[in-house]
Amino acid sequence: MPPDSHPAGFTVAFGAVQSPISPSPTNAAERIHTLDVLRGVAICGILLMNIWTMGGVAEHPLKAFPAGWTSEWISWAVQTILAQGSMRGLFTLLFGAGMVLMLRRAEGADGKATSLDIWARRCLALMAFGTAQWALFLWPGEILWNYGVTGLFLLAFRTARPRTLLIAAGLLIAALSANNAYWTHEEVVQLQQGSALLAHGTAARLSDDQTAAIRAERQARGNIHPTVETHRAEIARRTHWSSLIRWSGRYWATENLSVTGWLDVVESLSFMLVGMALFRLGVLTGEAPDATYRRLMLWGYGLGLAWRALPVVLGIRSGLDMGSPLVAPFWWTLDEAAFEPARLLITLGHAGLIVTLLRAGWLGRAVTLRALGRMTLTVYCLQSILGSTLFYGFGLVGSLTLLELWLIAASIWAITALVCRGWLAHFEMGPGEQLLRAIAYGTLPAWRRRDPAPAQPAGL
Repeated sequence: MPPDSHPAGFTVAFGAVQSPISPSPTNAAERIHTLDVLRGVAICGILLMNIWTMGGVAEHPLKAFPAGWTSEWISWAVQTILAQGSMRGLFTLLFGAGMVLMLRRAEGADGKATSLDIWARRCLALMAFGTAQWALFLWPGEILWNYGVTGLFLLAFRTARPRTLLIAAGLLIAALSANNAYWTHEEVVQLQQGSALLAHGTAARLSDDQTAAIRAERQARGNIHPTVETHRAEIARRTHWSSLIRWSGRYWATENLSVTGWLDVVESLSFMLVGMALFRLGVLTGEAPDATYRRLMLWGYGLGLAWRALPVVLGIRSGLDMGSPLVAPFWWTLDEAAFEPARLLITLGHAGLIVTLLRAGWLGRAVTLRALGRMTLTVYCLQSILGSTLFYGFGLVGSLTLLELWLIAASIWAITALVCRGWLAHFEMGPGEQLLRAIAYGTLPAWRRRDPAPAQPAGL
């Protein structure tokens, strides 16, 4: 069945999206299981990146210098190459695919405004959920506000063909890469100037630019090698209620309401457009030929992993300091210029691998992954709540290494998986998805119970 003729009923990013005409929930037979599995992997993978911001207080999860074959350097390298940006990228691709599913009836001459109204309210609701994330759940690194804002811009592309979507995405990624390259080059030149002045000193009166360079390099070194006093102060700030709220609010505002926030919207938009195109082409629904997914793995991992290995090499050589004279500005500039296309390639590699494993039967029926994929908004909120409870409530923040935080993430995976399996045994959708849907459709939440059915066989 071609993707656009599939029954309506999914949000590829945040739970079930129902038909824009009928408010009745999607039954299990109407779901695209491949999308659910991809969502399930993405919601778990994104926690691997978020867990350091939740549980760490330093900019980098590294304390031992110079680099060596230690658990912290190895885990940092693995995270940088395989997870940084790519799990969020997969999540974002799937949100774009959800746009196509939900607004399908709005395309063409018979399009209905009802679909657009629902999508707009849904985006506004996601923005509200994003506000709750930092204000109530104390997770300021959330992505829901960004997705809500970006989703409104997606309306301009709702009828675009795959080729148009991919060209638009390519142009946005090229613009982001050029922006990253320009500002990175400016930053590296300044930091290396500051490093040289600190190393050799100068008898002459310092210019304003030289003073700024020294200040920037000292701050960069302080972020890489925080003092014991700085470390304790950060822990104290995030274990006292009033200062924790202020930290969460400032962090969130900087990430979402500044220029950085709008650059992130452009970044998300580019990946959502790719997701829309891949959905229309049948790639994200698992309908493409096997060779397509093998090519995604080959080209995605083959080129993407090589590019993402570059920052690891540079970080090891320089001790993470862009002001180090051991690495020329050109290499840092190249690294940042390649970040967006590299993470897109690895994202596509992940998608190709997951679908290939699913088709080959290596994931079994993937029951648990599908359950997680059906309740991604609920799971996302649970991740924030559990993280805040463990790190701030029990005072674990700043006390664990990255590898230990990954073990915490695995425990959170297990807890949320049990919650999802148990909840979906009785209800059609998660509580977060039900609330989001009620806001989008302008109806009161209806806690629909599942019809009695034989228990599903055990699986991943």
